[in-house]
Amino acid sequence: MPYIAGMAQHDRRSFLKMTALAGAFSSNSFFQQAHAEEWQAAASAVNDHDAATVAQNEDFWGVIQRGYSVSPLILNLNNGGVSPAPIVVQEAVARYNQMTNEGPSYFMWQILDQGREPLRQKLARLAGASAEEIAINRNATEALNTIIYGLPLKAGDEVVGCKFDYPNMMNAYRQRAERDGIVYKQVTFKFPVEDVDAVVKTYEQ
Repeated sequence: MPYIAGMAQHDRRSFLKMTALAGAFSSNSFFQQAHAEEWQAAASAVNDHDAATVAQNEDFWGVIQRGYSVSPLILNLNNGGVSPAPIVVQEAVARYNQMTNEGPSYFMWQILDQGREPLRQKLARLAGASAEEIAINRNATEALNTIIYGLPLKAGDEVVGCKFDYPNMMNAYRQRAERDGIVYKQVTFKFPVEDVDAVVKTYEQ
């Protein structure tokens, strides 16, 4: 590192910071690059096909399958509560975790924090929203709980839910009932229900 050694102290710090930042947000995985090219080719091949045709295209789904490390001996039917992460995500988590532990206060606050707002801007473009409307959470349950606990409800206010709602959401409203004295009511249905108006009427009643 003769070049770095010859720098002034503040220049060395700036150089090391820029190098770390570039490494943290670069696509340096050979797998990631190869899979991205394979995915692009597969997507282009079915670009003009309808959804039903794509659903039966084993070549296309083979590319998707190779992006994950799930066991071929297990059929995963639960992508709600837990879901396997793509290999590129696993690699990124491992890479950033290792980097962070090399110097937590430096890499977390000086390096990784600089990627938060650019990420928020990209998510906003993906969602067609303003960056001010984007909140980054660990999962959907945490996001919904943030909203439920943040609603300006007071004692006596009524919330109408359904007995088939997501359990963690029901628990959040029950907790608000205990803490804040709101009234949490639940409707139920005899499925299957095809009449949308009947569903709305049940909630109204």
